[in-house]
Amino acid sequence: MNVVIAEDDFRVSSIHETYVEEMEGFDVTAKALNGKELRASLEEHTVDLILLDIYFPDERGTNLMKHIRNQYPDIDIIVISASDRRDDLLVAKRYGVYDFLVKPVTKNRFQAALRQYKEHRSWFAQPSTFSESDAKRFLTHTGQAFSEEVLPTGIDSITLNKVAGALSRASDGLTIEETCRKEGISRTTARRYLEHLVASGKAKTQLSYGVIGRPERKYVLTSS
Repeated sequence: MNVVIAEDDFRVSSIHETYVEEMEGFDVTAKALNGKELRASLEEHTVDLILLDIYFPDERGTNLMKHIRNQYPDIDIIVISASDRRDDLLVAKRYGVYDFLVKPVTKNRFQAALRQYKEHRSWFAQPSTFSESDAKRFLTHTGQAFSEEVLPTGIDSITLNKVAGALSRASDGLTIEETCRKEGISRTTARRYLEHLVASGKAKTQLSYGVIGRPERKYVLTSS
């Protein structure tokens, strides 16, 4: 994915470039120190994602959001700014900004946001249907969404959302083995994440008797 870093502090821009380049699947196509340079970069390059600051010497990032949405509707935006103004957050929400990171941003938070963005972009590229819980997760933030900061050691939000998403699409629930096959993870990993969902009240277990009568432990998302 081609990334443009729009940041008026060249030192911060260089740090963010390093963070991006460490991640597989991302390439920094251009950097812009102001609104004029960003507009020029969008005309010259094919861009998938903009890491956008709010404060520039020539115009505010909120004004640039409008330009981006009108002229480049397929480009995604992640805001990285020192602004904590609610009106800036509201504008970002209305223009479909994917995430809003408030400076100073740690490397872990920065890269976690990009990992989740990559995961969600991949999910939307699949030709399959979606469930109501998927709509809640992506549009209202009331579905199965998990914050990196509140998760225990050994549990990351990307894999947890993948496992929860698999459960949401399985009306009869999933066994550990079925989760392994669907998500391409090991049995140990599947068990750890499924049991975490149970412990946090997001899922429950039930016994399902197969053809030969041997009971299987299945995991099902709760309705809450």
